Amino acid sequence: MKLKKIFFLIFLLSFITRGFAQYPRIIDTLEIHNQIKSYGIDEKILNFELYFFSSIIFKNDSTLYYNPNQTLHLFEIHLGDIPKVSKISNHNFSGHNFNRHLFLHNDTLYSYGGQGLFNSSSKLLYFDYPSKLWRTKEIKYYPFDSKKVYNSWKIGNKIMVLLSHFSDFQTTKLDTQIQFSFGEINLENFEYLQKNKFISTSQELLFQTEIGFFRGNYIYDSDLYSLHGYYQEDGDTKWRIFDKIAGSFKGTTTTDLLKPVNGISYHYIIDSTINYRDQHGNIESFDANSGSILLSKDYFELYKPKPKSKSLYYVICVLLIGIVIFYFTKRKKIYYSNSMTSISQTLTEEFQSIENKLKDQQSKTISKEKLDEIFGISHHSYDTIKTRRSSIINTINRNSGIKIERVRSQIDKRFFDYKIS
Repeated sequence: MKLKKIFFLIFLLSFITRGFAQYPRIIDTLEIHNQIKSYGIDEKILNFELYFFSSIIFKNDSTLYYNPNQTLHLFEIHLGDIPKVSKISNHNFSGHNFNRHLFLHNDTLYSYGGQGLFNSSSKLLYFDYPSKLWRTKEIKYYPFDSKKVYNSWKIGNKIMVLLSHFSDFQTTKLDTQIQFSFGEINLENFEYLQKNKFISTSQELLFQTEIGFFRGNYIYDSDLYSLHGYYQEDGDTKWRIFDKIAGSFKGTTTTDLLKPVNGISYHYIIDSTINYRDQHGNIESFDANSGSILLSKDYFELYKPKPKSKSLYYVICVLLIGIVIFYFTKRKKIYYSNSMTSISQTLTEEFQSIENKLKDQQSKTISKEKLDEIFGISHHSYDTIKTRRSSIINTINRNSGIKIERVRSQIDKRFFDYKIS
């Protein structure tokens, strides 16, 4: 009988433990903050109040990692009535890893991407527990020209990745066209597989009304969904839910009703159920897909290559036709120019030949027939000879040192001879 009671108590205790294991323990942020201050970290860099809940990852139900945003500091926090904080990293660095993607895989903590004041990172870092240092994880086939991780999320053993790439023209304007690629990193063999490559603007891909897409001031994560909370200027918090499988980031009538949290009250996700526990232990639950969608972005759809519109083909055709017309027009002009040059050269040679022949006749008076022979026009008709003779005489008189003058024939006054001087 006693043995049955013992087994029953063990079973009951096991059930109670499993039941409580579903719910995160209370996070005493005041005590945690006080203990972290003892490590002498600059409060401006730490920015504890604003980013603590977006910088923690649960190792298990009672232990979490805290990596302050934009730093490589790493703390291990054991939760309980009095939390215990230990600094487990040797880094004192702060830099371009603001808004990095922090996640666990096979008990290893990773930090992916991030942004600094002037630079960004597209590296995957992992925390090496023996050395207490963050190290770079090499990724096979990773784009060498990757500039920034614009978006990433973990599905099973893969990270879905939206990267921007370096280009000759760099700008920070949101409406500037940027070269992007979308792919995945396999966390088992650490190989990158590119799925799409396209040009778009960061504003078109990531921004939701007045909320710029960053990971948020609060992040509650599960295998299927993540819940993101964003501080507002009026002190309120806007909540958005991300469906990792569908790649859909959305705000709904249900998320708009979610309440602020402070560590004593908190949200947590089990499967597709989002739960809220208030400071008195009361729990409210709702399905992640409940409520009407107020705004949504389907990242898988957005990250597809944009189809080329028919108007683009028309523009290309017009440009090609224009190029062809320009080519043949230019070619015709060149041909005409070359022809005229050739003609000009020929005329110049003929003119020099005539001029040389006339030099032999200088100070002489020659007949019309002799002059036509020198000009090389005696084989033409009478009218043609007359016209060309007049033209050649005028050209020679204008452009050479020889002068040709028509004079009355001494033999027969009815006819004319030509005096060369």
